[in-house]
Amino acid sequence: MLSVYMAMLDEPGDKAQFEEAYNRYKGKMLSIAYKITGNYHDAEEAVSSAFFAIARNFGKLRERTPQERAAFYCVVTKNCSYDLLRKKDSRNEIPLDDDGFEVEDESTDVSDEALSDIGYSRIVDAIRSLPEQYAQVLYMRCVTGLPTKEIAEITGETDAGIRKRLERARARLREILDEQGITV
Repeated sequence: MLSVYMAMLDEPGDKAQFEEAYNRYKGKMLSIAYKITGNYHDAEEAVSSAFFAIARNFGKLRERTPQERAAFYCVVTKNCSYDLLRKKDSRNEIPLDDDGFEVEDESTDVSDEALSDIGYSRIVDAIRSLPEQYAQVLYMRCVTGLPTKEIAEITGETDAGIRKRLERARARLREILDEQGITV
């Protein structure tokens, strides 16, 4: 599949850089997609769509830092995963487990309820209004679901430093949401 993506690139330097990104982030992207879709086959399809989108826009990523590119890959993967779920939902597909029976999730996730009540877009907008140093790590942790160790690897910082920055970012985010009348 890598050769298909590489064929979409024009510059020889882009091809080497894309191959490196593919090998480095494919596993992380698959993990993100699986967390969203809950299905390995759907996760693979979402990651494939993400790599097509990344290959189409790869020339625009030349000027970005490695951290910004890594965050972009995660966001594209997340978006492709949600797009896939929306398409499946619009076709009224019933999710099946491996035995062919309906999967019924009885667990209640408080964060999902909060996001549906508050509105995902309002929270993302609030995150974007944070200073860049906070927005980047908060987005990578809360929106894409990356663990702090992976964020530390991507940003080249320590895990403790990322945890502290996340603490400060969350405090500032609460202030912004309080100003908007949203209690979290």
